[in-house]
Amino acid sequence: MWIRPVAGQALSTIGFALILTTLSTGLRSEDGQYRSKVLIDPSGALEKGTAQSVEQLEQQLDSLSDPYAKAAASRHIARVHVERKQYDKAIRYYETALAADGLSAVADRELLRELARVYLLQEDYTAAVRALERALQYDLVQEPVDYLLLAQAWFQLGDYVKLVKTLDQLQSNSLPLDLVQQRQALALYYKAGAYSQCADLLHSMLEYEPDNAQYWHQLAAIYLLQNKKREALNQLALAHEKGVPFRQQDTLLLADLYAVNDNPHGAARLLQSALLDQTIAVSGENYRKQFEYWLQARERDQAIAALGEAARLTGDTELYLYLAQLYSEQEAWQSMQEAVLAACAVELADQYVSRANLLLGISQAKLGDSGGARRSFINATLIAGASAQAAKWLRFIDAEPVTRPEARKIIGPCYGSEDKRRALQAAAGVDESEDAETIVSRPGEKAVTAIKTIPEQRLYTVAYSMTPAEAAEQALSLATRLAVNLVRAGGDVDGALHMLFDGPLPAPGEPVDFELALPVRGKPRPSGRYSERIAGPFRCSYLLYQGPVDDIAVAWEELARSTRESGYQLSGQARYVFTRGGSVPAGHVALELQLGIE
Repeated sequence: MWIRPVAGQALSTIGFALILTTLSTGLRSEDGQYRSKVLIDPSGALEKGTAQSVEQLEQQLDSLSDPYAKAAASRHIARVHVERKQYDKAIRYYETALAADGLSAVADRELLRELARVYLLQEDYTAAVRALERALQYDLVQEPVDYLLLAQAWFQLGDYVKLVKTLDQLQSNSLPLDLVQQRQALALYYKAGAYSQCADLLHSMLEYEPDNAQYWHQLAAIYLLQNKKREALNQLALAHEKGVPFRQQDTLLLADLYAVNDNPHGAARLLQSALLDQTIAVSGENYRKQFEYWLQARERDQAIAALGEAARLTGDTELYLYLAQLYSEQEAWQSMQEAVLAACAVELADQYVSRANLLLGISQAKLGDSGGARRSFINATLIAGASAQAAKWLRFIDAEPVTRPEARKIIGPCYGSEDKRRALQAAAGVDESEDAETIVSRPGEKAVTAIKTIPEQRLYTVAYSMTPAEAAEQALSLATRLAVNLVRAGGDVDGALHMLFDGPLPAPGEPVDFELALPVRGKPRPSGRYSERIAGPFRCSYLLYQGPVDDIAVAWEELARSTRESGYQLSGQARYVFTRGGSVPAGHVALELQLGIE
């Protein structure tokens, strides 16, 4: 142990900013030390002499012949001038009191300490050093305050070596510090860059006050300043285990420390728990960090789930396309396609158009949609990025040659800016006066409707009854509650939030019964109103919607109309699948609307 604190001192919250002792106060009286002596007044009347004004006392000071009387009177005058902030006069009378040599060694040391405080107030740090060094020469029981004041003077003079040597004498002389003094020493050591001594002090302070969260976090920070990442991890992990309060930045720091100490699995688990408990923000940035940790830990399924949440919450095109690539490596073609379509729910930045169409084409080819794959691969060849790979895929699927109208512009869900498309047309030498609609539909063909089959899923569900708009607005809080219950039941979230409707959709504003559901991994043990069930393959038409909550009903009607016009019969089942979170404005949602078909 470095220095044990003195019990019974009040504790205040401080940082590492330098704490200077309040110098203009605390000049305490030492009258109790001199009761064995008698003040001798030249007039012989003690009471009359002490009642005189300071001015009168100053006038009579030269006439005092007794050393003690002169020293005591000078000390009194000096303290009055300190209170009046007349520091030059105070210094003069302190020196007179010391020169009189009429007080005890204890009193003289206190006079030097008070004189040093006045010099510090005047910013005469060299004189303060001289006064304090004189005080330390007395053969008396040493007091920490002298070393702390001297260290402050060395700090102001910029001599950090002497500052550290001065404070080190507190340890070598086994001088006890109260909590305020320990904070002063800690701040001074920190300013001098003496991090090893800071760590020793903080360990001592934690022994006395183990529940002080600030000390735990400061100690971890000190270890990091020394590049002692393992010690910082051990300290912060122990604090977390003890239930010390953590801010978000503390939790993220602990996760980073796990990762840099070759434990990315621990980092990912920590963030997973913190996200579910909402002790850190449920944000795309934090899910992205979790994804990176799972990926480092080679937990690919967990990494994909975290990346999906990061993409959903941010709407980041790059994250969606990376997610699609990971699904491709797992040959999860349907999930790959959904990730690409989620990326393409809004107009893409031009640098992503080619890559998005390539990935969409691959998923379509693997799912047996050769016509859709051909169109997507053609799109990918019309703009720089993945054009060479798309051309190889066109040869691989033995696609029909690209016609001139097909090469005019990008047709499909993954498109870029209008200006870019016009530039492509001009570069290709296309006559822009030609009717562009002829390449979208042909006489006698039915309207194009996107169709897919959702594979069988295990779902963790809870039933509600409210309007679809109310459900969409409350989706985040309801989903968080469902996810927390799922984890407590022993399962893990394995996909985006679903809302399942069985029966005709209600008129706008009318309530409807539905199930809120999350795809599940593991073996949860549901209880109460929560349940687990297997949802069989779901064949549906679908539409990616991003816009005001109040317009969802209109989007449903449009999807139902186009589905019927395409020759499909509705099954009466429908789903919302939430595709995005933080990137949409208030009052808006991003959904994939799915209508069951027979």
